[in-house]
Amino acid sequence: MDINAIVKHFGLTEHPFITSPDPRFLYFSAQVREALAKCEFMARDQIGPIYMYGPIGSGKTSLVRRLHEKLSQDERFNVKLLISPNLKSSNAFLRLVMESFDVKTERSYAASLGNFEAFLLQQFEDGKIPVLLVDEAQYMTREQLKLVHYLLNFETNKTKLLQIVLVGQEELGTKIVNYRELASRMFPIAMNAMSLEDLRDMVQFRLTVAGRRDSLFDDADAEEAYHLLYAYTKGLPRDAIKVCFELLIELAVQGRTHATPLQVEEIAKAQNLRI
Repeated sequence: MDINAIVKHFGLTEHPFITSPDPRFLYFSAQVREALAKCEFMARDQIGPIYMYGPIGSGKTSLVRRLHEKLSQDERFNVKLLISPNLKSSNAFLRLVMESFDVKTERSYAASLGNFEAFLLQQFEDGKIPVLLVDEAQYMTREQLKLVHYLLNFETNKTKLLQIVLVGQEELGTKIVNYRELASRMFPIAMNAMSLEDLRDMVQFRLTVAGRRDSLFDDADAEEAYHLLYAYTKGLPRDAIKVCFELLIELAVQGRTHATPLQVEEIAKAQNLRI
């Protein structure tokens, strides 16, 4: 059964449980609101860089894309979002950053840095705020993190000329903590798994965005079903979304609209999730 058939069966406008990081489906839990507010505040007032880390599937990519979307709506910001590639050198990473901001690179590493500093100073004079968002930053090497440390030296007496937000898995937090000079200059944000209440609200929020007001479960089954969903997914949004994706397929095949706790458990186990 394809996605269009599932959407039609439930009377939806789109599928609510696709795992791609669509900012429209980002549920604003307390920690998401706090993280976004902190990132916006730091960027707007040009205070300092941030590194955000958390377990796989905790919603970091959706959050950074939402941040990119929101800052891009303000003409003061010049925002670039990069997915950290598997680059071997800091020079290659610098060239990627500069190309994203349309700054001319040079053969010499030092000359390229000079061009980028001149660009940042011009942006400051023009009242613009360059913001670099790097997702999957756990793949950055020590040399690339040294470049980030160096770029933080581009500043006036009061202002950072480049706002940097690094986003990645827990390994990113470990790398930065172990690099004390960088850790002392960056502000951390730890993303954790959702609470049971947030998980329930996230599932319903996604259904609502897709055009369904009704719950995924009958009222009599909802409490048990959500407790099982939470127990198997450990509160990680991505795992919960994957279980709900499979639930919609199974319900559509069966010609039903509400799932049971048993279905939640069977699908979770089939996805190798364990309590």
